[in-house]
Amino acid sequence: MKIGFIISMYDEIETVQKTIVTLKQYGCPIIIIQSDPKDPSKIIDENQVDFYQKLSDLAGSKEEYIKERTSSKEATTPVKAVTRNYQLGFSMTKSFHVDYWVAILGDVLITSMTGIEEIIQKMNSKKKSLAITRAVGQTFMDNDDKPTRIQTHNTTDFMPQFFIAQNDPIQNGLFSKFTITNRFATEQCLGDEVIRYCTENNTDFHTFTFTISDYAYPQFISGLKYNPDRISMPRYVDGFVNMMRRLKTNHSK
Repeated sequence: MKIGFIISMYDEIETVQKTIVTLKQYGCPIIIIQSDPKDPSKIIDENQVDFYQKLSDLAGSKEEYIKERTSSKEATTPVKAVTRNYQLGFSMTKSFHVDYWVAILGDVLITSMTGIEEIIQKMNSKKKSLAITRAVGQTFMDNDDKPTRIQTHNTTDFMPQFFIAQNDPIQNGLFSKFTITNRFATEQCLGDEVIRYCTENNTDFHTFTFTISDYAYPQFISGLKYNPDRISMPRYVDGFVNMMRRLKTNHSK
């Protein structure tokens, strides 16, 4: 089984370089799409990976991005950058012979393949093509910047930090036609692109996908570490709180 990686990054060079070292030990093809941090010390050496492309910083600069985040409820730059970077990354997969593609953001650290391989085994046993994490119990902003998009057990939104896709659907056009359906939630844009693909190929989202976790940033995946800034609670407390979120969501239906 051959596994490739697509990494969308900005200035997280230390984390990405550590991930590259790990992936080379496993012989994984690596595609990196980097939004230009405009700092030479933060730019990946393209000779380290199998494909590298630097794209423009859609915020203009990190200072402008920080200003955007602090002057409004939510920023729209991450949605545009992540969907753009992932679409280009997936479009570059045709020249690689792999069975699965793992997509991660630059602040996700890979230290081994153990957890990822376990997820792929579960995908195979359940005949699923896409493995995702969701945020059941949380509420996202809608396209009008209002907190109305409640994440239930039927949600099709999923987290952009980490997901796994079989190669065949990728070559058949999955993640090739992103539309910004929600300026404030990359999660909805990802889910809507999968819905688009499923509709065109006579299947449905929940048949097509395997849910790794119904809460964001699961800490049980061996060899995968999320940005500590995203994780606000210890692993077992985190699991309990998210279980309560899911129970509340069920009772509110």
